[in-house]
Amino acid sequence: MPIREVEQKAETMTGSMILEALDYFPFYVMLIDANHHILLANKAVSGALGVDPGGIVGGYCPKVVHGLDEPFPGCPLEEAVKKGQAVEREVFDPKFGRWIKAAVYPTGQRTEEGQGIFLHFVYDINEEKRIQDELQRYCDTQNVLNSLLNLSLEGVHLEELLRRTLDLILSIPWLTLESMGCIFLVEDEPEVLVMKAQNKLAEPIQKACARVPFGRCLCGRAALTQEIQFADHIDERHEIQYEEIIPHGHYCVPILFAGKTLGVINTYIREGHGSEQREKEFLTAVANTLAGIIVRKQAESQLKQSFEKLKRTLDETVNALASVAEKRDPYTAGHQWRVTKLAVAIAEEMGLSDEQIEGIRVSGILHDVGKMYVPAEILSKPGQLTEIEFSVIKTHPQVSYDILKAIEFPWPVAQIVLQHHERMDGSGYPSGISDNNILLEARILSVADVVEAMASHRPYRPALGIDKALEEISQKRGILYDPKVVDACCKLFYEKGFKLD
Repeated sequence: MPIREVEQKAETMTGSMILEALDYFPFYVMLIDANHHILLANKAVSGALGVDPGGIVGGYCPKVVHGLDEPFPGCPLEEAVKKGQAVEREVFDPKFGRWIKAAVYPTGQRTEEGQGIFLHFVYDINEEKRIQDELQRYCDTQNVLNSLLNLSLEGVHLEELLRRTLDLILSIPWLTLESMGCIFLVEDEPEVLVMKAQNKLAEPIQKACARVPFGRCLCGRAALTQEIQFADHIDERHEIQYEEIIPHGHYCVPILFAGKTLGVINTYIREGHGSEQREKEFLTAVANTLAGIIVRKQAESQLKQSFEKLKRTLDETVNALASVAEKRDPYTAGHQWRVTKLAVAIAEEMGLSDEQIEGIRVSGILHDVGKMYVPAEILSKPGQLTEIEFSVIKTHPQVSYDILKAIEFPWPVAQIVLQHHERMDGSGYPSGISDNNILLEARILSVADVVEAMASHRPYRPALGIDKALEEISQKRGILYDPKVVDACCKLFYEKGFKLD
């Protein structure tokens, strides 16, 4: 047999052996030259591409596989030829509407024309990509919902929370939304949507859509029907328009809670975009989470308003009681308020909690309320009090306690008022208790009471002045008065310029 015939037979056997080996692969494989011509193809191409393996040999790969007249941008073979090395890439094939993973490897062999030969593997990864995309959407959805819940716990104002919600929605890359939208809420007027947050809306639409009645335009229809309203272009439902309006579509998603419409999320989409279930599911999940947050925020706001109203009522009651006491003792008018001011300043200087300071404030205003039961002639007597008269004066802490004990204050006001004339060594009244048996708030109030009384005018003596008052509490620091309270009081006057008005 001639040598050339033997070589041709060997080449034929080698080609058939390669093809037989490639046929075992479940995905399609081709040998292809540097100019994209197919040299060999395994059986899998028939299932993947719907073509006969032998019939495409010699064909132009971009045309055979993708229906193109030239290589598509990012073609892995182009890069492999250029770099002389293997290239792997995930590619979306528009002809078949699927994702593939293309891998091109140089074989080191050449055609008779001198073209490099490459091994071309193509895997169908459409299902893998679908699962990845689904997982990504799930993660994005959970991240947005978690961010919303975290924001709701940060004490962020509702309008700021809505603005950030809009930013979160528009930041999701797989949502085919324009970077425009707004969120409406139903406020005092029923069946009227009020725009509370917006992103990049033109000024005319902000004004026109500031208030949207239920049933009007897409957002109003979403509120009324409690169903998502979708439009891929500006249609007859888009009743609110303006000159130079940009073509667009909408998702208008109602925010619902217990069968009630709380508001609407309005997002813009490019004109012609079709409705996608994944987008509806995401926006609905956000709307449902937002509904719970809105209800809680509104409940907190109502509770805060109720608390503030109750606090105003309490303050008015406290002030009224204090005024009655002061009218019985005109010479000490303003005493309770000045004592309160100093006691609060001392408490702040000592670093007490806001709750304790508020209790001291109320106790200071009421600390002499029991004097309303002391005869006016005793309270305003210009001379020295007799022992009997002083014993009557000394009843006012107990009387104050008896008046206040029935009132359910959030603080131990009655006890503080009862103890404000007690002293650290047990020499005070009415119970003669000492040291830490006296409430800290009462120890603070007692120092403030003594300083204000000595610094102010009394019917039986002229004002002694603030220096004399501070000297008194300093000399009896740790004996009659709590050392820490005395130190804080002196620091206020000597270092911080505090003044009693």
